[in-house]
Amino acid sequence: MPVPPELLEILRCRYTQSGLRVEGDVLAAEGGRTYRVVDGVPWLLDEGTISALDRDFQRQYTEADARSYDRLVRLLSLLLGCWEPRERRKIADLLDLRPGMRVLEVSVGTGANLPYLARGVGPEGRLVGLDLSAAMLSVARRRARSLPCPVYLVRGDALRLPFADGAFDAVLHFGGVNLFGDRAQALAEMVRVAKPGATLVVGDEGLSEARRAGWLGRRLVKVNSLYRFRPPFHLLPWDRIENVQLHWAWREVFWLLRFWRAGGTTPPDEGEVLRQRLEARGAGAQS
Repeated sequence: MPVPPELLEILRCRYTQSGLRVEGDVLAAEGGRTYRVVDGVPWLLDEGTISALDRDFQRQYTEADARSYDRLVRLLSLLLGCWEPRERRKIADLLDLRPGMRVLEVSVGTGANLPYLARGVGPEGRLVGLDLSAAMLSVARRRARSLPCPVYLVRGDALRLPFADGAFDAVLHFGGVNLFGDRAQALAEMVRVAKPGATLVVGDEGLSEARRAGWLGRRLVKVNSLYRFRPPFHLLPWDRIENVQLHWAWREVFWLLRFWRAGGTTPPDEGEVLRQRLEARGAGAQS
């Protein structure tokens, strides 16, 4: 399956910093480096450069594990008294999505957030999902088939995002950054590929101070030590972002940092964003 031109134009080799071109069945970069395309998904990474921690977690997932992952999240949501679709919709809403946007989800996983992102960008929008796990991407690919807008999937390393500078109108990462081999570098990469003025939302496990002080919080930490993490304010590239906000999801057991890439216009008016979002949803319901 060929790589669509609109995806190819924003893809980059993160080792040579060059663009990519199609040569037979592979994508080629300067210096003779080539990358496979597997089931339409470009594999834009060098396995030897992946951190030991990231490589270890990648090996833990088979396709069966990827499918069971969604069931585990759904079960956790119910145990916490949350409705998972509502929580994912709230996360997508923080991105200020508008019709026609091009959006990147880093660590797209099984694609559970893609339907909510697609609703925001509409049929004329474009979604790009990146993940290190081929098994996760296989599940995401099947989920993407039913969405109204094009979804392009890429296998790559969050520490070396294979995209051009300023390629995306919004960037999302949810679930994973706590255990990245270099969290500061991953956050800097997400900012790099966002356009000036673009909205970024990054989140992962970690209890609010109020939640960790209560009975439920103490129990959750015993079950999963990742809940000990706190929002990584100290790792953000502060010289390139602005208007950092802290939000919470899933009854304050997941932190969310929302911020804007510096250099753009003033962050959009919340009322205007809501109006456009409702119009987009109404149009989708009528089609």
